[in-house]
Amino acid sequence: MAAEQSAAPRASGRIERARQSEARKLARRSFLRVSVFAGLALSTGAMAAGFLGFFNLRKPSGFGGTVNVAANRIPLPGAEPVRISEGKFWLVNLDGPEGDVLGVGGTGGLLALYWKCPHLGCSVPWLGGFNGAEVNFPGIVGWFRCPCHGSTYSRAGIRVFGPAPRPMDTMALSINSNGSVDVNTGAVTSGNNENPLRAVTYNG
Repeated sequence: MAAEQSAAPRASGRIERARQSEARKLARRSFLRVSVFAGLALSTGAMAAGFLGFFNLRKPSGFGGTVNVAANRIPLPGAEPVRISEGKFWLVNLDGPEGDVLGVGGTGGLLALYWKCPHLGCSVPWLGGFNGAEVNFPGIVGWFRCPCHGSTYSRAGIRVFGPAPRPMDTMALSINSNGSVDVNTGAVTSGNNENPLRAVTYNG
């Protein structure tokens, strides 16, 4: 009788330990399940963000998106080109046939020139004092000239010297009613000798 009474607490202890062990297993399973679902949710969110970024659905600003240039930053016709750092382009206001060194019929206007050299991608600066006589265009002062390999371009981005395979690329440009300009830096067109014809008439 006494043996039966002492065996009962031992049995109930084993049952309680088994219950605790099972509860711990269930808790671990729940934790793992929650962790897996949380990881999947994070991964899905990251993929969705990447998808939106890739297809440009978040309307980025700065380079890759549309850059607005206020009216007070736009150069006068024939003035020095303006460097627009946030869009990685030069804004040029051609005065009549200025920059049309090959005579394709340019009549002036605004042109957004991507500052990346078509040769190897160096940033092309504007050299206001550079004399065209050095590249067989005497009398024309002020050129874009790549510091890496010497490719030289007119105000309209026309290549006249150096290893670059083509003129400077251009970006799509539109004029707003308040006199500002929107440049779509995601819409880059390969440069060619007809760059001066891409200039957009601007009356300020």
